[in-house]
Amino acid sequence: MRVSLFLFALLFQQTFAVAQTVDLPSKSPGAQTALTIGYTHIEVDFSAPSVRDREIWGGLIPYDTLWRAGANAATTVAFNTDVQVAGQPVEPGKYALFIIPRKDSTWTVILNSDTSLRGTSGYRPEQDALRVEIRPKFARTAHQEMLRYEVVRQNIENGYILLSWEKLRLYLPVKVETMDRAIAEIEEALAATPDEGEWEVYLKAADFLFWSGAVAPALTYAQKSIDQQPTAEGYWLMARIKAGQNAYQAALEATSEALKLADEDFKARYGNTIRKQRTAWEAGER
Repeated sequence: MRVSLFLFALLFQQTFAVAQTVDLPSKSPGAQTALTIGYTHIEVDFSAPSVRDREIWGGLIPYDTLWRAGANAATTVAFNTDVQVAGQPVEPGKYALFIIPRKDSTWTVILNSDTSLRGTSGYRPEQDALRVEIRPKFARTAHQEMLRYEVVRQNIENGYILLSWEKLRLYLPVKVETMDRAIAEIEEALAATPDEGEWEVYLKAADFLFWSGAVAPALTYAQKSIDQQPTAEGYWLMARIKAGQNAYQAALEATSEALKLADEDFKARYGNTIRKQRTAWEAGER
């Protein structure tokens, strides 16, 4: 009898041990989103709970109470350069993200230097690197079932981190420094480049500046590139810059110069685009 009881207890323990090791999907799976704006890489790591027909704001997530902005381990936001978040400076590093929701007011968004927290227990305000007020927005009909973060680029120096869950849309503006560093990189490259190769640096700089919206500096660099080494690429870039300034006749003239210098590879890459653009510019359109 004692032997039977012992064997039953042993079997029960083994069965329980097996049950403990069952690997099931998480109800709030881990997720990550990242994007580079200019020179700045922004990354958000979080666990994503679902609504599941629950009352979220003022229910599952109480108002006026610190929330970990996700589930499970701390939600973290990382920057590899100095940034401004909602107008406030933040140094490079990884931060835990916390939010204090409120019913009829702005929400407090916090970046805290302690990323080891699981939940809000152990949170210490003296470790805050940032505390700002953000006004939330709520969609009328759109529903985000699973909590989601996105990093969105608006231009070369501006973007935002977007938190979407249920009807909530919370936008956290982020500003980075790009143009000053880019100009410094260009100047350093020119200083290290032999005179006969400067035209190519000028061309790359002009292309970048035009793409980023800095039209006047782009025109200056494009002209310097052409002055040193006339190329089809240089004149074609000049044409697009001139068209961007609504100087369509100058754009057409630069296009003609580009085609005079073009080889077969250039024509194969840009021929269709040039034909369409010339038609538009001749009609006074971009």
